[in-house]
Amino acid sequence: MAEAVAENIYFTAQGEQDGKPIIYRSMEKVPEGQTEADFPTLINIYWSFESDANNGMPDSQTNADQIAFEDAIDSLDQNGVSHLMLVVTGNGRKEWIWYVKDVEGWMGKLNELLSGHKVYPVEIEIEQDQNWSTYHNFVSGVKGI
Repeated sequence: MAEAVAENIYFTAQGEQDGKPIIYRSMEKVPEGQTEADFPTLINIYWSFESDANNGMPDSQTNADQIAFEDAIDSLDQNGVSHLMLVVTGNGRKEWIWYVKDVEGWMGKLNELLSGHKVYPVEIEIEQDQNWSTYHNFVSGVKGI
């Protein structure tokens, strides 16, 4: 996992979807000194998995693979490049929600960082979200922060 600078605070939250637990890991606020409009593209990396025996959570091997994937790409989370703002795990999927400055450069670096790794079963969705509405809608719905 990427190290946050002192002003950047991560939190975890729990929820439920379709009767199954969901775990959220998120930045509490936009990183200090960063302007949302400079990172207008939302990249959602989506990893679906079988989870019937684990109440919607990944089994130990899938979890280990997901940690290896995240560790491999954590250097993408840096000021001026991109920010991993939200990770969602549960109900048969894990999602990493990034806000990115330069999509083409980011995708090239992602591929470079994953070179030599096994092929991970991820799908990548790219959309414009200049106001970071996905992130802000999530944070505004969390109680207690």
